[in-house]
Amino acid sequence: MLVAGGFFALVGGVPPAGAYPSADVSFAGHGWGHGIGMGQWGALGYAIGQDNGLGPQTYQWIVNHYYAPATLQPYGPDAGDATTVRVALTENNGLNPIVAGNGANVNVPGTATSAPAVLMTPGNPGTWNISMGPTCGGPWTPASSNVPSAQTTTANVSGGTVSVCMVAGNKTVHGAIQGAFNASAAVRTVNVVNIGQYLADVVPSESSGGWGQLGPASPPPPQGEPWGFQELEAQAVAARSYVLSTPGGYGGYADTCDQTCQSYPGTQNEDPLATLAVSDTAGQVLEFAGGQVATTEYSASTGGYTTGGPFTIVPDDGDAVCIAGACNPNHTWHAQVPVTTIQSLWPSIGTLQSVNVTGRNGYGDYGGRVTSVRLVGSAGSVDLTGPEFSDNVGLNSDWFEVSSQPSGGVGGYWLSAADGAIFSFGNAAFYGSMGGHPLNEPVVGMAPTPDHRGYWEVASDGGLFSFGDAGFAGSMGGRPLNQPIVGMAPDAATGGYWEVASDGGIFAFNAPFFGSMGGRPLNQPIVGMAATPDGGGYWMVASDGGIFSFGDAAFYGSTGALRLVRPVVGMAPTPDGAGYSMVASDGGIFTFGDAHFEGSAAGTAAGAGAAAMVPTHTGLGYLIVTSGGLATNFGDAPQFGDLTTALSSYGGRVVAAAPTPG
Repeated sequence: MLVAGGFFALVGGVPPAGAYPSADVSFAGHGWGHGIGMGQWGALGYAIGQDNGLGPQTYQWIVNHYYAPATLQPYGPDAGDATTVRVALTENNGLNPIVAGNGANVNVPGTATSAPAVLMTPGNPGTWNISMGPTCGGPWTPASSNVPSAQTTTANVSGGTVSVCMVAGNKTVHGAIQGAFNASAAVRTVNVVNIGQYLADVVPSESSGGWGQLGPASPPPPQGEPWGFQELEAQAVAARSYVLSTPGGYGGYADTCDQTCQSYPGTQNEDPLATLAVSDTAGQVLEFAGGQVATTEYSASTGGYTTGGPFTIVPDDGDAVCIAGACNPNHTWHAQVPVTTIQSLWPSIGTLQSVNVTGRNGYGDYGGRVTSVRLVGSAGSVDLTGPEFSDNVGLNSDWFEVSSQPSGGVGGYWLSAADGAIFSFGNAAFYGSMGGHPLNEPVVGMAPTPDHRGYWEVASDGGLFSFGDAGFAGSMGGRPLNQPIVGMAPDAATGGYWEVASDGGIFAFNAPFFGSMGGRPLNQPIVGMAATPDGGGYWMVASDGGIFSFGDAAFYGSTGALRLVRPVVGMAPTPDGAGYSMVASDGGIFTFGDAHFEGSAAGTAAGAGAAAMVPTHTGLGYLIVTSGGLATNFGDAPQFGDLTTALSSYGGRVVAAAPTPG
C-alpha cells in the first residue's frame, strides 16, 4: 500500500525495489591479470629504478622479490638450455597438421618422405598417414600409411624453420612438428623445440623487446646493456621456470601450450635483446626447497601488490612505472559493465539492486583484492568469489571497487539485536555492545550520536547503555514506568536523547521536553519515535500508523484512521524534516509530506517480520530490515550485508537499525 502526500494511490508502475540507479555499474581498479608472482610492468619499474625508492635492480633481485620463498638456482638436468619442450599449438586443435618447409623440403624420419609440404592424417588408432605436396594447399600424394606416431610423426628441417599451415595464417617455428592425440583421441599439433629457441620467442612476446633499451645511464648497468635489459632477463627466468615446472603437464601430450600458458607466436616477435636475455640466463630457474622448480606464474600488472599463491605477498612499487615510451596503463583503470550484462550472467537475482564487495585480502588500496562479492537483486542474491565475478564480467583484475554503487549518502549501518549485540556494516565502526552482558530487560532501540562516532542502546526498562563518544545523561532504568520503553531518538542540537514508552510517555535527558502522549488515550500503543533534523521537535508513531507531533515537528498525515494489513513498527523522517515514512511488520511502506516512495517489501519474504527501516541521507531510498536480520534496499540505498546466516546466535531478532554517512 502506498501513501504519497497523505493520499493513497495504486502502486502500479513503481520501479522494482532498489533497481540499480544507472544503466551501467562503474568500477575503478588496479592491475591486469591474476597478480600471482611477477608483474611485468613492475619488473620494468624495478629494473630501471623508477618510483620504487631503491634505484635500478638486477634481474636476480627482481625474481627473488616476486617469487620468494623460491630462489634462483641452476637447472640440474640442463644448465645450458639444451632441453627439448613440447608446445601444443592450440590454434590448430582438431585440424590435421600441414607443415611447409619455408624453401626447403620437409623430412619425416623413418620414412622416405621429403617434400616442400607434408600432410599428416590419422590412420589406424595411434598411427598417421603421411602425404606429400608442393604447397600448403596440396595436391596431396600418399607417401606412407599407418606410421606409428612414436617414430614417424615428426616433420622437420634441420637447422631451419617450418611453418604450420593454418586457416588464420601460417605459424613459423623452430624445431619440429609432431602430430599427437589427446586423451579423447582428438587430433593435436605439437611443436617440439629446444627450450632456448622457445624462450627466445616467448620473452619478446610477453615483455616488449624495446624495454631492454630503457633506463638510466647511472649507475653503470651490468652486462653492458641498459638497465631495462634486466626486466627481459627476469622474464626469461620466469618463463623458463614456468615451462620446466610441469613436464607433460598439458594434457599429457605436451609440456605447455602456445596461448593461455605463455604467449608463443613462433618466430614473429624475435628480438636480439630478448634472445640475449635468454642466453645470458641459460639454465637458471626458480626452485623451492627440495629442488622443485616453481610454477612461476606472472601477469602484466599486479596493480601495486602481488596476490601470493605459493609465493609471499609483496608490494610492487615498480608497477606505477611511467616514463617516456613505457607508462603502465593498467596500474589504475576504470570500467563500466552494463547492468543487463550482470543480470544475464546471474538471472536468478532478477533486477540488479547492488554489487556488494563482502571480502578483501587486506593488501593495498581499497583494502586489497576482492575475495568475495554478493550480488543483490529483486528476486534474490548470489555470492561469488572476486575472481569469479571479475572474470565473468570482463574486469582487468579482481582488485576493484564499485564506484557507482547506490549510496544515498550512506556509508554503512548498524543493526541492534534484542540481546544488545551490535553488528556493523560498511563504514559503520563497532564501539562495543551489550551482547554477552546480562540485561534486566531486552534492548528495544538504538540511536547514533550526531557525529556517528558512538551510539546508545536502550532497554525496555529504560536502561541506557553508551558506546563510543555517546555520553550518558541519565535513563529510566530502575525507575517506575507505567508502560515499557519502546524506542529512543538522539537530539542533534544538544547531544542528548529522548526515551519513549508505549503509552506515549517521553523522558528527556539533556534534551528539551516538547510534550508527550503520556496520560492521554491511545487507540494503539506507541511503537517508535523520530526527532526532527534540528532537534527542535519529535514525532511518535503508534502501531496503527497514528502520528503525534511535538515542537517543530509538523504533521503531514497518518494511517491512524485506516485499517492496516499489518501493524506499523517504525518511522523515519526525511532529511529536511518536511515528511516521514513508516514501515509495517510485513515490509509495507507509507510515505507522507516530501518522503519518496521507492518500493515496498509487503507480501514478500524480504518484508516478513520487518522491524526497522534505515533511510538514506538523500531521502531517495531506504533499507527495510527484518527481525531476522535481512536488509533489503530500495531506491538509492546501498546494501552492505545482513545477518541472515548469523543472527540465531545473537538474541534471535533485530530490533533497531541506524545509518552512517558515506
